[in-house]
Amino acid sequence: MANAYPQLIATRPETLLMQMQGYVIVVAAEAKGDDLIGELVRAGWMRPREAVHLPLGADETASFSCGMLGNTLTASGLHSGTGK
Repeated sequence: MANAYPQLIATRPETLLMQMQGYVIVVAAEAKGDDLIGELVRAGWMRPREAVHLPLGADETASFSCGMLGNTLTASGLHSGTGK
């Protein structure tokens, strides 16, 4: 996963930007009392955890933190390794 995620960022940044937009939608919906979208997004986060992190005994905090940093850099236009 450590190698696949940066490759995904490099080749399909729109996928990750859409993920970040999903978080904004969750906040907006929950502010209006709609918790369903947030429940679905949180369930989506649990799938990789249950499929990959738990069976391998991986350090979830480190891998998710690196992934979110990659997402933030991509959304900010600061792509890793481009010198920007």
